[in-house]
Amino acid sequence: MKKQLALASAILGLAVSFGAPVVSNAAYQLNEEVKDPTPALKEASTIGVRTHETKELQNLQNKDAIVVMSFGTTYKETRAKTIDATVAAIQAAHPNTKVVTAFTSHIIRDRIQQKEGITYPTPEEALAQLKSEGYSRVALTSLDVIPGMEYNYDVAVYNLYKNNFKKMTLGTPLMYWMGQEGQTDEVIQTIKAVQSQFPKVGKEDAVLIMLMVLQILQMLTIL
Repeated sequence: MKKQLALASAILGLAVSFGAPVVSNAAYQLNEEVKDPTPALKEASTIGVRTHETKELQNLQNKDAIVVMSFGTTYKETRAKTIDATVAAIQAAHPNTKVVTAFTSHIIRDRIQQKEGITYPTPEEALAQLKSEGYSRVALTSLDVIPGMEYNYDVAVYNLYKNNFKKMTLGTPLMYWMGQEGQTDEVIQTIKAVQSQFPKVGKEDAVLIMLMVLQILQMLTIL
């Protein structure tokens, strides 16, 4: 289930970058009545799937890569069943495209390197390496569940590095909805997807999903 949910979020970012059919128009649209938006309003409206093309680099040959960004985990078995399995599925779906795993938690990266001798790059390090290897089109995809601090990190990476490549896209986290007509309500879709995992309850019982718990569980993987 975790693998399937994470992969659904990942594929959205890939579809926008490399021409596959886009299954969701996950991008905010300013109201047509706004004729002269200010720079601040334009910046505020850039939520959802982001796409950038650098005009000066359009003559470069297409060489594609995917950077899968995750908070990471120090639990080896958990990492294999979730993050590694998702990255493997993405690679299988794009056999001719380089796929790189990057962790946004610097603490987790350091602890994995110390305990296992494995070095995962930060998103910044991954992009710098891809640039040096001549990759020109990069899809950034996030395995984050909600648009919290870690996803803001992803957005910052996108904004800082987008002009270094011919084309760059950034997908959304799993549960992401702007509340506009015509947009897919990914929060409701996610809840429906995990309903099969809910325990049986009586007529006077209920199941409460707390998103903050997801963030806390991520943080606990550092320990």
